[in-house]
Amino acid sequence: QIQPPNYQSLKAVAHIPFAVFLMFDQSDFGELTEERVAELRNYRKLIVNAQSSLGDTGFSDSQLQRQKKIIDDSLAFLDAAIENRQVQKTALDEFAKQMTPVLLENVDEAARAELDALHSHVTEWRHQMTPDEWKALHVVVMGAHMPRDEEITMQYFERLLDEPVEGRRIIFAEGLWEEPRALDLLGTHLVDGSTGAAFFGEFMRMHRDLLSDAARVYIQNTLLKPEPKH
Repeated sequence: QIQPPNYQSLKAVAHIPFAVFLMFDQSDFGELTEERVAELRNYRKLIVNAQSSLGDTGFSDSQLQRQKKIIDDSLAFLDAAIENRQVQKTALDEFAKQMTPVLLENVDEAARAELDALHSHVTEWRHQMTPDEWKALHVVVMGAHMPRDEEITMQYFERLLDEPVEGRRIIFAEGLWEEPRALDLLGTHLVDGSTGAAFFGEFMRMHRDLLSDAARVYIQNTLLKPEPKH
């Protein structure tokens, strides 16, 4: 697993508005109980704790300001919910739409950070291999079900090895599911569907790697840009 620290930090902050959204998305949007308010307050404390450590993450000034905005807007939504003891579906969807642009900036930078680290390691490994060993290389990418479609590492190796589809030299090792896990998977499909629709206007968006669009552009246009033909 090759994921630089900056990738983890960008991803961690981006998960905050998703978590806030999911706290309400499957509710009946009625008046919040004392138990629910307590849960929201507890999660708010976790966000504030994360906010206090932003200066230790190595973010650039522009990145730091963006993370602060993501956190501040998420806290503002939580505070309004706690104060009003209720959240309207329209307000929740509007929160998701407003957060989308800054979230996608994190997604773009996280994709670049992960791909740069991966490319650096693979390039080093390739220099240690003979041409025949490289031609015989097989890659197994281990991951969960939901980001399988256009998963970022799969995209990279498919282009690097000129393998347009999975199955020959590149294999995606998805978890094996027993009946209880299958039911959990069904629940994940439903939750991710509503999340994708709210944030990106696409029910299936969370069924593929969130970094996929940013990864495609960066791999094709920058990281593994085709050599000009002579």
